[in-house]
Amino acid sequence: MSKTLTILGILIWFVTGCIISLFANRKTGKGISEFFIANRKINGFIAAMTYSATTYSSFMMVGLVGMVYVVGVSAFGFEITYLISTVLLLLYFAPKYWELGKRYNCITPSELLSKRYESNSLGKIVTVFSFIMLIPYMSVQFMGIGYLLEGLANIPYILGTFIALIVILTYTIWAGMRSVAWTDALQSLIMLISSILLVFFIIYVKLDGFKNFFSILETEHSDLLSASKMPYLKFIGLSVPWMFFALTNPQVSQRMFIARDKKSLKNMIIMFAIFGFLYTLIVVSLGLAAKCLFPAVSKSDTVTSVLLSHVPMLLALIVLISIVAASVSTVNSITLTLSSMFTIDFFKKSAKKNLFLAKLTIVFIAIIAYLFSLKRFDVIVELSVMSSAGLLAVAPSYIGIFWKKSTKAGAIISILAGGSVAIIMYSMGQFPLGIWPGIWTAIVSVITFIFFSLITTKPQNMIFESMKIE
Repeated sequence: MSKTLTILGILIWFVTGCIISLFANRKTGKGISEFFIANRKINGFIAAMTYSATTYSSFMMVGLVGMVYVVGVSAFGFEITYLISTVLLLLYFAPKYWELGKRYNCITPSELLSKRYESNSLGKIVTVFSFIMLIPYMSVQFMGIGYLLEGLANIPYILGTFIALIVILTYTIWAGMRSVAWTDALQSLIMLISSILLVFFIIYVKLDGFKNFFSILETEHSDLLSASKMPYLKFIGLSVPWMFFALTNPQVSQRMFIARDKKSLKNMIIMFAIFGFLYTLIVVSLGLAAKCLFPAVSKSDTVTSVLLSHVPMLLALIVLISIVAASVSTVNSITLTLSSMFTIDFFKKSAKKNLFLAKLTIVFIAIIAYLFSLKRFDVIVELSVMSSAGLLAVAPSYIGIFWKKSTKAGAIISILAGGSVAIIMYSMGQFPLGIWPGIWTAIVSVITFIFFSLITTKPQNMIFESMKIE
């Protein structure tokens, strides 16, 4: 692919996003609530698109395509487990979180925990812990962009990731959540439409239709159609952390606060479910089709690059931009959310100074993730799951919001204990009994949360006890 054409395409997309951000900036009022959660005035469609764009990043079109290429339909099982779990969690928790956030003026998930457990220290711990766990996940987005630009357009990896950094900072700092949400809507549509065009081109033009596609799979790659291709313990280890993604990852759980009403929230969940199912089917199909066309690709994270190098240049460019857009939207959301958490939990200044510090924090967080991505770690999927596995440590605390006996001691100790387990196991590469760190994290966190909640005193001012959540 022409380097000039690639840069021109990215420039057109970037300028379009800047125009959207400009309009968002004009609609953005004053104050940190307006900057971080658009003052809870996002409609259902925009909320669904920003949730989708935040969730589905380069992990899908780069990491999951490569994963399907290697292990087949068992990767579909992993991803659909995530989607079903997320929709179920949203149906139950989202209305409750939205109501709590609105009533008690919570801007961040960590602030909700601080108020529920009556502990500012808990909010600070969750903020720092989320930052540590999400830096690798953010770096994955930079890596996805860098790999594709390097593989398809010969743009140096360091330059490609730097371009992403500039775009991210521009969109996020300009108008906060409203800018991120509006540009996410554009990027979600680009992601879905381009992937549909790609999968139909690959299957109908390169593989002569679905019938021949399935015939090649059955005769030459039947092992990919077996659910047991991925070892059972690995499947569980990858799936469980993502089952609670909607609660444990603050960049998506904060989306429960932004809807303008419960109807918009419900529409967000429905449209996200539809988007997620379609996008998952497309990505899995692309991974299987790539195996049929190019059975000897040695590095799974380069499968998408190989695939795009054999399609018309314009289509490859559109898909490339969609992947860049997906990655940018994810990092936008994470940097904005982490910035809001640091601002609320650590910076107790005036609203004007808070906004300045928030934007400064956005720059700091994005640069740290960018520098981390320059290490070029090998496996995108596992790096993403490592972040989610560590964040499992906060799941009991979020779920425990609605358990009357839960205490701040239980919350703090479970996060520190579970988080330590995840960090130590991944650092040492140890999987005791063959069980992945995410499972051990969940076990340790749940046990410590329940145990220490039962033996310590619950908060005296239970602000949620009198609240009836429909």
